[in-house]
Amino acid sequence: MRNIFLSLSLAACTIILSAQQTDAPDYNALQKAISDSKSDLFYPSLYHRFVEGDTTLTLSDFRALYYGFSLREDFVPYQEEDANLLQARKRLLQEELSEESCTAAIEVAQKALLNNPFDLISLSILPICYLQLGDSTQYRNWDYKLHGILDAIQSSGDGETAETAYHVINIQHEYEIFNRLGLDLEQVEVVNPQTDFIRAKTNQESIKGVYFNFGACSNIYREKYK
Repeated sequence: MRNIFLSLSLAACTIILSAQQTDAPDYNALQKAISDSKSDLFYPSLYHRFVEGDTTLTLSDFRALYYGFSLREDFVPYQEEDANLLQARKRLLQEELSEESCTAAIEVAQKALLNNPFDLISLSILPICYLQLGDSTQYRNWDYKLHGILDAIQSSGDGETAETAYHVINIQHEYEIFNRLGLDLEQVEVVNPQTDFIRAKTNQESIKGVYFNFGACSNIYREKYK
């Protein structure tokens, strides 16, 4: 039964290393848009739609939600992963997806999202657990949110070079995306103060590794704690 968790986790990731039209986030333009109460991307309104499960959210909306969160006052750069959340995922991977384990994992994930609304572990756990519990409405709700955030990250680059790296607002998201690609980590190399290269072990796709830009974390950190 635990294979359901693994297969759905990988299936949920739409990110692939291939030629595609991508656009790195423009944080200056984004700051203006999410701060303008007359803008369709005004953050309080946009975030309310996200929380309420609005299925009309577009890729532009999800990009504004994800990258715009790093521009909010309550954003915490280099936020550590929740130990309870990691334990909940570990239990789901190692045990049967029972009603008890899924119910407990949902509670932990929902709590984690209060402080980190785009935590990829929580967003992955929720649709899988709701599917296992037979709640199709909640499954579709959280699956839509997860895919929206993953698509937003995918749209920021292709991960093939430092110049076209995937942009993330949390360094932990580098490892989540990397794992979702079905790759095994060999080592992490710091390319520059804003870019990591996660080198992959030998794989069938001959992917050497993936580049990630975590500039949002480093820039906000310098601003807040200079």
